[in-house]
Amino acid sequence: MKLTSESKFFIGIIGLTILIIVGAVILLSQPAKPIAKELLIPASTPIRGNKEAKTWLVEFSDFECPACKLFSKTIETLISDHKETLLFAHRHFPLAQHPFAINAALAVESAGRQDKFWEMWKLLYDEPRLSDSTISAMVKILQLDEQKFASDSADPALLSFIEKDRQFGESLNVTATPTFYLNGVKLDVGTPEDLKIKVEESITNNK
Repeated sequence: MKLTSESKFFIGIIGLTILIIVGAVILLSQPAKPIAKELLIPASTPIRGNKEAKTWLVEFSDFECPACKLFSKTIETLISDHKETLLFAHRHFPLAQHPFAINAALAVESAGRQDKFWEMWKLLYDEPRLSDSTISAMVKILQLDEQKFASDSADPALLSFIEKDRQFGESLNVTATPTFYLNGVKLDVGTPEDLKIKVEESITNNK
């Protein structure tokens, strides 16, 4: 059967469409390319665990986020159970809908200037409702220098640091908290147990 030029044109379009679809399927099926560790964990990022660990977990978080509070318990357990085989890093991602999120981030960074970052990190997540009064209570619990804490909390450099974290998260298309990256690859986890399983699988595989 002799094909008309019009038929050949449509067959060509169909063939091209099939090639595009197949190419897209192949591309989407490829594993995500890991983001470099030095980009996700720059020198200024607060970390816990073993710096040389082969398994490293980065969280973009908001201290007013209920889900972040829930996941924090599992993170504490993972860090405690895998001191030598896990590195954990905290990145700030305060959400606009949480009015105290930035103040909480400033509080933990200010505490960090007195070597109490992780102690404040825990207190912030343990507190159901954050406010100026609860932060003041935490400062007393940690026996921080109150005058220095107040001065550091008002330091524009800290606010800039938090904002840079948020902007970097946005550049990675982070839109919600918590968002986790395991060994440079964004995780899809719905529950703290999902996170625990994936992290411990990585630790086992890296032994």
